[in-house]
Amino acid sequence: MVCVCACMFTTVLFQIVIALQPVLATEKPVPRMNKANYDYQLESNVTHGNTISEIVYKNPQHGIFLLFPSNWTFTTSGLPEYNQIAAFYAPLQNLSDPIPARLTIAAMSYEQDVPLKDFTNMTISSINQTGQIMISSSDPITLAGRPGHQLVFSTLPNIGNPISFEILHSWTVINNKIYVFQYSVESAKFNTYLPTVKHILESLRIE
Repeated sequence: MVCVCACMFTTVLFQIVIALQPVLATEKPVPRMNKANYDYQLESNVTHGNTISEIVYKNPQHGIFLLFPSNWTFTTSGLPEYNQIAAFYAPLQNLSDPIPARLTIAAMSYEQDVPLKDFTNMTISSINQTGQIMISSSDPITLAGRPGHQLVFSTLPNIGNPISFEILHSWTVINNKIYVFQYSVESAKFNTYLPTVKHILESLRIE
């Protein structure tokens, strides 16, 4: 159990560090056609007329299904940690908008079942120990029809990183598997993309 806790502690801290790094999406928006490989599938979702407003993302390996806007960029490239399986980037608005809003998915499996309460307490403790983050809310939620938890926190500007980021960190646990969904963006733009991110998470299914 000590080993499992240590792994979770390291993973949570790594997720937060990655969220603070300015990253630019390098892949082009998803073409309006089906795309599949060994671990994910993308399908066009026509909702009215011939207009494609959303893309279906399916990951059979992890049992994940969700919808994301067709003008967002999907990528599996540049994910530095083994448990990160996908990232979705909002479109850049203009030249003064160099850092896109980002939603990432991570999935972690353990040999033992992981209680949601234990992972939640570990996550909050890890964040508080960084000394660079201020939590504004911490609430139980329902994610993909299952019990989960959600934090909203912001980074504190410093000499090395003068930009403040706001992060929505959501997770659920299914037996021995943890699913983490993290939305990060400059603090001033957090509410701009929040409705879209909530819509994406509301479409989420985990089987």
